[in-house]
Amino acid sequence: MSNFLAVATVTEALRRFLARNLPPDLLVQVSAQKPPTEPPTDPTITVFCYQVTPNGSLRNRDAPTRGPDGATLTRPQAVLDLHYLISFYGEETKLVPQRLLGSVVRSLYEEPVLSRADIDDATAQAFLVGSDLAAAVDRVRFTTTHLDIDDLYKLWSMMSQTPFALSLIYQASVVVIDGRESPSTGKPVLRRTVRALPGGRPVLVRLLAQPPSGPPVEGPVPSDHALLVEGYGLSAARVWMQIGGEDIVVPADQVRDDQLVLRPPDTLPAGVYPLRIRQDVQADATTTLVRVLQSNVVVFVRQPRITAVDVDPAGAALQVHLDVPMRDQARVRVLLDELDAPAHRRAHGYEFDAPFPLGERPDPRTVGIPIADVASARYLIRVQVDGAESPLEQGPDDAFSGPVADFGGPQP
Repeated sequence: MSNFLAVATVTEALRRFLARNLPPDLLVQVSAQKPPTEPPTDPTITVFCYQVTPNGSLRNRDAPTRGPDGATLTRPQAVLDLHYLISFYGEETKLVPQRLLGSVVRSLYEEPVLSRADIDDATAQAFLVGSDLAAAVDRVRFTTTHLDIDDLYKLWSMMSQTPFALSLIYQASVVVIDGRESPSTGKPVLRRTVRALPGGRPVLVRLLAQPPSGPPVEGPVPSDHALLVEGYGLSAARVWMQIGGEDIVVPADQVRDDQLVLRPPDTLPAGVYPLRIRQDVQADATTTLVRVLQSNVVVFVRQPRITAVDVDPAGAALQVHLDVPMRDQARVRVLLDELDAPAHRRAHGYEFDAPFPLGERPDPRTVGIPIADVASARYLIRVQVDGAESPLEQGPDDAFSGPVADFGGPQP
């Protein structure tokens, strides 16, 4: 953890470290700058921080930094990796660049971690006064990085009119820059209590629709059906059923360890919902932990049923009435399939979408849907609301018989 001078301090400390570890037989200038457009003939090393990237492993370790009221919970931190291009110049006939490269590789391999002594030496400079990198918990480590020919070409191409020079790429990790705000101190602890409670989280195995009479069935859940959840570990001091983010208390007489039953509220709109069980845990005689255990998630369909259909005499709209409400932001579609079509032609079929959003309506169970160019006939009608489709009725011969929308007039 350090202040805004951390990046500059690492660069200056690296420059001084390299200068200190050079061969004594060469008088080398080590500078923190971009590779020059005019390559120097004297032995020279340039240290250029060409890129700064967030550290993927540690960038989120301090989130969240603020509470709901905006107060600072933890000090914000930027966790960075620095990428350095170290270039070497000198008399090529005497292989000076390669000798310098070998010296740098040896030095950074022997001492890959930036020492506090090097940092203190760098912060003695007037332009780095106030840097606190030496006190940081995370030490800065240098690791050599390989760039393929394409990436190396792109890197040097960005430096206009700068000729290529023998170079190394090193990554410095990790550099942490602290925010300026300090978090408020933690509250004092009055007492510490640790309890081990038997049991585990509840597990949901299957969800069924329980009709008013008869055995439970698989499939969508109409408005007059209850939810029957099978699993294990379901009973507790108090059990809650979470449907779409809302917690509903399950009556104690409807809960067993292997199943529970609850009828969804009549105000629950049609659609597809995730469902999970949450439980209170009785820690002791005076302490209840509220909704601390929760189950896995299962999904069920709140199925709408059509109770009435009004057809505009002009054939321009349908008014569909359901037995459950629809959200103002629901996606609603009506499907028409011709009933008893003549054998000499294919049955007509249509799909029409309700306006989106539906907006506020006098009755949330009713929606108006514009239609056009529907051939005169009787049609089976279905409604899809946010992925939940209304059922069709079956007659004595097991053929579909309703609900029906009648578009009067002679049939073609």
